[in-house]
Amino acid sequence: MLDLALGEHLMAVFPEAPEGEISRVKNQLRSGRFCAVVARNEGLGERMAALVAGTPHARAGRDLMTSRGVLGDLTESALGAIFLARGWEAARAAAVAAFAPLVPHAVDPRVDPKTALQEAGQRQGLRVAYEPVEETGPAHARHFRVRVLLDGRAAAMGEGGSRRAAEQAAARRALRALEEGGAA
Repeated sequence: MLDLALGEHLMAVFPEAPEGEISRVKNQLRSGRFCAVVARNEGLGERMAALVAGTPHARAGRDLMTSRGVLGDLTESALGAIFLARGWEAARAAAVAAFAPLVPHAVDPRVDPKTALQEAGQRQGLRVAYEPVEETGPAHARHFRVRVLLDGRAAAMGEGGSRRAAEQAAARRALRALEEGGAA
């Protein structure tokens, strides 16, 4: 239901956008991260905790209301309940009202440089891969260096406190290089 409502809304907002871009934005919006934001905006965690206040489950309810996974599930459950109780139009309207303010945040591909690089690579027919270069430091303070490869050739290097952060940094540099038409 959420996929349909978001897809319909995004196609109306961006009628000229390629299907792949609509899918990317829809998948961002549909992610647990964005669903949790909607739950926070709508106060769903507080409502859940209020339902179990004064019961043996009160502490668990308070703990769960801060869990991103639980909040995301609450959003989907609430929309499903609206669909079952009131039908498609009410559920679609609720989904659009809740998610539309988040569209600008989902549109910006800089939210995730690795995804943006993967998409840019696909448009240009390039294979994107990441190669660990170095891992240093003690277990509690690791430092990673990663190289991104485009069609097997080194395109950029990235560093960070986690492998993912290093890959994101490398992807960001490779994207810049692609935009400038050279190598990083």
